Amino acid sequence: MDIKKHITTLGFVPKNGTNDIYHKTYVDYAIEIDFKKQNINYGNSIIAESRTTQNFSQPENFVVLECVDRLLMKGYKPQSIVLEKTWPSGHGTSGRLDICVNREDGTPYMLIECKTYGKEYNKELAKIRKDGGQLFTYFQLSGGKADVLMLYASELKGNKFVYVNEIIKIEDDYRNGDVKDIYEKWNKLTKDNGIFDSWVQPYNFQSKALTKEQLKEIKAEDSSFIFNRFLEILRHNVVSDKGNAFNKIFTLFLCKVYDETTTGEGEELKFQWLEGRDNHVDFQLRLTDLYSKGMKKFLDRTVSDFNNEDFDKRCANLTPETKQYLLKEVNKLRLEKNNEFAIKEVYDNASFEENAKVVKEVVELIQGYRIRYNKRQQYLSDFFELLLTTGLKQEAGQYFTPVPIAQFIIKSLPLDSIMAKKLSRKDGEILPYMIDYAAGSGHFITEFMHEIQDIINACDTSKYIEETRKHLINWQNCHFDWATDYVYGVEKDYRLVKVGKVGCYLHGDGLANVILSDGLANFCNNKEYKGKLRKQTNDGQKDNQQFDIVLSNPPYSVSSFRQTTRDYYTEQDFELYNSLTDNSSEIECLFVERTKQLLKDGGVAGVILPSSILSNSGIYTKAREIILQYFDIVAIAELGSNTFMATNTNTVVLFLRRRDNYFAANTKCAVDTYFRTLNDVTINGIESPAAKYVAHVWEGLEYADYVTLLQKSPNDKVKAHEIYAEYKKKISAKNDAKLYESILNIEAEKLLYFILAYPQKVVIVKSGEKDVEKRFLGYEFSNRRGNEGIHAIQKGKNIDECTKLFDANNYDNPEKASSYVYRAFKGDYTSPIAEGMQSHISRVSLIDMLTFDRPFFEKGINLNSKKKVIFNSSYALKPLDKLATFQSGLWKGEKGNLQVVKVLRNTNFKLNNGFLDYSDVAEIDVETTQLSTRTLQYGDIILEKSGGSETQAIGRVVLFDKNNNETYSYSNFCSRIRVLDTNEINPLYLWIVLHDFYCKGGTIPLQNGIRLLNIDMNGYSKIKIPVPPIDIQKQIVEEIAKVDKSNSDAKFLIDNNISDIRAIINSLVSTASIKEYFDINTKVLNPASCWGNEHFAYVDIDSVGKGDGNISFDKIILGKDAPSRARRVAQDRTVIISTVRPYLKGFAYIENVPNKTIFSTGFALLRSKNEENYISKLLYYLFMFSDDLMKQMETAMPKAAYPSINKEDIYNFKIPLLSIDEQKRIVAQIEVLESEITKARTLTENAASEKQAILDKYL
Repeated sequence: MDIKKHITTLGFVPKNGTNDIYHKTYVDYAIEIDFKKQNINYGNSIIAESRTTQNFSQPENFVVLECVDRLLMKGYKPQSIVLEKTWPSGHGTSGRLDICVNREDGTPYMLIECKTYGKEYNKELAKIRKDGGQLFTYFQLSGGKADVLMLYASELKGNKFVYVNEIIKIEDDYRNGDVKDIYEKWNKLTKDNGIFDSWVQPYNFQSKALTKEQLKEIKAEDSSFIFNRFLEILRHNVVSDKGNAFNKIFTLFLCKVYDETTTGEGEELKFQWLEGRDNHVDFQLRLTDLYSKGMKKFLDRTVSDFNNEDFDKRCANLTPETKQYLLKEVNKLRLEKNNEFAIKEVYDNASFEENAKVVKEVVELIQGYRIRYNKRQQYLSDFFELLLTTGLKQEAGQYFTPVPIAQFIIKSLPLDSIMAKKLSRKDGEILPYMIDYAAGSGHFITEFMHEIQDIINACDTSKYIEETRKHLINWQNCHFDWATDYVYGVEKDYRLVKVGKVGCYLHGDGLANVILSDGLANFCNNKEYKGKLRKQTNDGQKDNQQFDIVLSNPPYSVSSFRQTTRDYYTEQDFELYNSLTDNSSEIECLFVERTKQLLKDGGVAGVILPSSILSNSGIYTKAREIILQYFDIVAIAELGSNTFMATNTNTVVLFLRRRDNYFAANTKCAVDTYFRTLNDVTINGIESPAAKYVAHVWEGLEYADYVTLLQKSPNDKVKAHEIYAEYKKKISAKNDAKLYESILNIEAEKLLYFILAYPQKVVIVKSGEKDVEKRFLGYEFSNRRGNEGIHAIQKGKNIDECTKLFDANNYDNPEKASSYVYRAFKGDYTSPIAEGMQSHISRVSLIDMLTFDRPFFEKGINLNSKKKVIFNSSYALKPLDKLATFQSGLWKGEKGNLQVVKVLRNTNFKLNNGFLDYSDVAEIDVETTQLSTRTLQYGDIILEKSGGSETQAIGRVVLFDKNNNETYSYSNFCSRIRVLDTNEINPLYLWIVLHDFYCKGGTIPLQNGIRLLNIDMNGYSKIKIPVPPIDIQKQIVEEIAKVDKSNSDAKFLIDNNISDIRAIINSLVSTASIKEYFDINTKVLNPASCWGNEHFAYVDIDSVGKGDGNISFDKIILGKDAPSRARRVAQDRTVIISTVRPYLKGFAYIENVPNKTIFSTGFALLRSKNEENYISKLLYYLFMFSDDLMKQMETAMPKAAYPSINKEDIYNFKIPLLSIDEQKRIVAQIEVLESEITKARTLTENAASEKQAILDKYL
């Protein structure tokens, strides 16, 4: 560095009468610099405990000089400055602090650590943020007396010095303790002004007030920092009521939102602690004023308060002394109680001061960040979710909707079609009206607004009429300006309205109508309602019918809610009201009726309700009547207990489309007419609906037989029918006339709902259980400290990338559940279901979900379809119980004579092909009295009657095919089926038919239960079995036995060939490193910048099979929608290695790469440097089959939740070193074995269809 330029810029000049000595005079004090001696002489008043900073050896010494110069120029006295200050420490002294500025009494006021500009400064700043660094050590050793700690650096740029300083203002709370204690209590915030600035006097730290322009945008790391720092503030201030504290931070956010909204350019923000100017009373009075104004502006609520302006108006005539005294007392009353900012309980001056410190810390934590944006700010959204899912207490019946669930529901609606239709209108109503009548945290509102805004942004404005075009152009520039007119939210809980409104702003909008009121209130009388929600005149109708879309997650099961709501609604407002008592809790049923009241004809809804809405009786039955009469049920999504954070309640999402009010009434009139005339005419486009009803419900009965029942003279066939028998059993009637009257009333109701349901198909979405559910949702909740909130299930990915619920960028992606609901809204119930979604998605006729064959018609909607599997055969059908006997299994013996016997259990059904696995048979003590009737014999069929799971129906059957003398029995979870007469029915034929029945889903309607499924044995015993002649049965058995033999041989070949491949690979010795022969990840590409609006194939972790080497290129997406992990480019002859959980063997070899294909960064792509030295395909075989290489991978994997390997690990793995001829020989040998495996797998995959063809041929 040029030292002379440096010091002359500071104002140093040559000293007269000397050589090479420069000096600078400060009033009555001077500092000299001697170039010959290379010495800095700070004079007699500035104390230096060492002289190491007074030479030219280190650039840092000139930073110290420049800082001392700045202190003296600011007015600090030289006798107050100590250089290289030390303090006693342990057995000696501390390190040396560069500059200590003392007060007049000699105690430290400011500790300054100097570093050179740039790298060294940043390095020390990082240490301070990590553990307090050197400065906190000096502060603790100095006795905790200093008020200011400063990290300082400067450098000469051109002809001017620039400096940076990070200032820590010490609070009384963290003066004591060791360094760790002090650091823990510190608020982790620094200032960059307040010491050397023009407005500051010495010893009077005063940080400049913030303006809106100075606010920082929140970054990714800020979200978790603010959240965790807030928790730390609560901890070190011993705040016990966390729920209240989180509620208060939303109050503070409301104040900040209002401040940012109303403060002009260049004006001081009011939401900040003004260091050197504020005291706790003035500060909280300012916050209280912000809060009152914010409540009025955003929630239209007037807060009871008495501010200084009110006082001046009302007490103008008082003397100044009296006014001052009264104002002090008024403010005391305003603040020294549990006010809006009472994070800790406040009841007197001392508790006010204690709470005020906490409020100050929280405000200082967030005051420097900007939280108002006109577009979504993802990191602010993340912070809001952390607050919501972790801290805010949810009251009875309230379960906040996770954002992914809100997105799933919104993505399932045909918003693109709705918007297209609206925008083409010429009456000014160019967007859909949406409402959430139980808005809670506001997720449906914010996510809906972002979805609509995205559609608006993508609109070609030139396609629309002038007025619409003007609106669209404005909304494309001013996001969410439309929401005030079109988006409504209602929430009864004041606390949640505040949260919801703040949430809107934190998500980047804030312009929706979030109304503090009851979502069930009367549309006309409730003055809190406004806009489309408010009826201006009372027309006597309960309906509003102003909204196109209802999205909501209303409260469930709220005890005795009717007692507190009469001010909002009564029996005049709901048909269901009188079905409730004052102690009822079924508030969700009223929200079902409210959905009907709000929606226009053709309007759509996505509403989350408890699963009980589908099955419970009483008022729930009446709620289902509303659903079936006034809506098309487009889809039902069944969500498991892990969907919501705070509840184990199982829920469903009903996706509905509103019918007109006359549809059901007209249908009922038509049904009534039929029961008078018995003329089976077309109703609602359904030809001969009564005949269709009889065929569906009264199985085995002809239509003409059914008519005799309607004529009140049922014939023998009707009287012999199970349904009629149940009617007689359950209906209490004095005589036949009363019985027939009751039956006909029930039958008329059944026919009505049969006709209403007949045309409807329903998409069923099931999340599954446990790990299946977690993978489907793509997220999980954590309460672990430092990792609170909702997280993607895969490290390094976001929820959008993990979830199977929806595609954030595409309405129609067959790999996502929302697409099938979206298609259904558009009338598509037939497009293929992707293989990966078949366990989650099904399509069922609504009539198969309703139970019509019971005497009391509850309209229960069963998600396990009641559609019966019926054998179509030219031969006679006989009930199973006429062909075979049933015997339940045995329990473990506890008394009497016991005998050890082999007992077959459900676990022995694991082959899932109708055969038993005898490799793990339990031996159990059983009572000999039980065993006598439960010993198996050859040809017995064992039925699984209890068990099953979310992904596997109950009712598997296996054949007992042992014919030696060894005794076997079966567990109580099973039932034995034994043929009555082998001359009539071949046991093996019966087993084949029952196995076919199971494979076709025949047992699904017969299963009941939730966790442990049970089969309806009575229903199972009535299955109609085709009974061809015994020789035909024998032919079927023989032909299917050949298929089973071929299938068994193929599986044996597959196992043998895989063993042979493993033997070949594991005979090789690994000696060379992969890095010697292979390159890894040599090419990368960003699809967003290269292919913007062009499509490409994206291969992510799920696209590569586990252990089979298969790879799918079916995931086609736009370049601009590419996830951040879509970066790797594969070349021909590349080995694909999944680096996450490599023990799952997500490996593949690709000979020729399709054009425009990108791989996830979760893969390592390996390619031979020279195929003539090492063949890439051999490396693939090594990864797939080498035990040694797998051990190397397992060793390299960290013991973590997401074990993985990296590029360096792979480079260092050892592989066999072989001649190129030997490599070619091995690859050719394995390719022959693989070819045989492929053929065998094709045979096994076709076995089921071959068996079906045999059955179809004969039956």
